[in-house]
Amino acid sequence: MTVRRRAIRAAGARFAVGVIWALVAAACASINSQTNSFATLEDARQAGAVANGWVPSWLPPGSQDIREAHVPGTTAMWGLANFPQSESDVLRAALLPDEVPLDGLRPGIPGRIEWWPLELRGPLNGERLGVVGIHAYRARQGDLLVAVNWKQGRTYYWSTR
Repeated sequence: MTVRRRAIRAAGARFAVGVIWALVAAACASINSQTNSFATLEDARQAGAVANGWVPSWLPPGSQDIREAHVPGTTAMWGLANFPQSESDVLRAALLPDEVPLDGLRPGIPGRIEWWPLELRGPLNGERLGVVGIHAYRARQGDLLVAVNWKQGRTYYWSTR
């Protein structure tokens, strides 16, 4: 084997190793995400999740079964909560009135967050989500997109930057 061929093979091997490391780093980027669950909004407040910005302060006061995930040191966050239908107006007041189309959006939630619904992973299908009663809005505070099923009293939120 000539010196030139060895050099080309070595460069190819270094390139392949570099690509593999880049893929591993990208796959592991969200491994440091943290999750929390709270029975009530008051529990989330007491635990500091509202003060830290992981759970929105504008959720209806009777919100329950709250789950949140965030990546420390970033603005990346996702969450869901059930709210009493009697407090729908509180949630509506926290959202901009115009619906946001969901087609093609990607919430970007890490795969290891098992409680996030499959319908809200990957590129979203707005028509399909609309059929099951999901409507999306921007929050008045923060860079959050909020998907709501008004009939079920369930909301999902995620950061957009």
